[in-house]
Amino acid sequence: MTSVEAEVAVVSVTSRIPEFWCDQPRLWYVQCEAILAPQKLNDEARYNLVVTKLGKDVVQQVSDILLKPPDEKKLDTLKERLLKIYEESEMRQFQKLLSEMELGDQKPSQLLRRMRDLARDKMPDETLRIMWQGHLPAAVRGVLAVCEAKDLEHLSAIADKVIETTQPLQVSEISP
Repeated sequence: MTSVEAEVAVVSVTSRIPEFWCDQPRLWYVQCEAILAPQKLNDEARYNLVVTKLGKDVVQQVSDILLKPPDEKKLDTLKERLLKIYEESEMRQFQKLLSEMELGDQKPSQLLRRMRDLARDKMPDETLRIMWQGHLPAAVRGVLAVCEAKDLEHLSAIADKVIETTQPLQVSEISP
């Protein structure tokens, strides 16, 4: 690979990595690592690419690492610190799960995924199902009550269809 090709490859990778997500740091790292994995870059190059995606406020939070990075595992050290700073504690996630979840405009399956994300495999599916169904409209709960399926993914697909077919169509008026 020529130096020009290498530069083009780095620019291509850099443009695909989004700015750091303070509200979803773990998911940001999953996406970032998926972009970087096929590039076969060393730790130093991966670290430098990640640093370019950190905003000013984030850089201030990890300035000690950036000014004096460790000799080895730079990216792992940075990742660990960013997750420690920006990821919500398990207690906070559990509080959100218990008191801040609502269906709103999302589909039942989207609510379930968000609740699963907050539960992080620390809650049995049966408990999660009961909590999730508590946020659904009564008509949807009625349909799910007679379903023999117990798999949450299947139940959420059914709930999505019930919501889709029972919600009235909304027509917007356009003024001249």
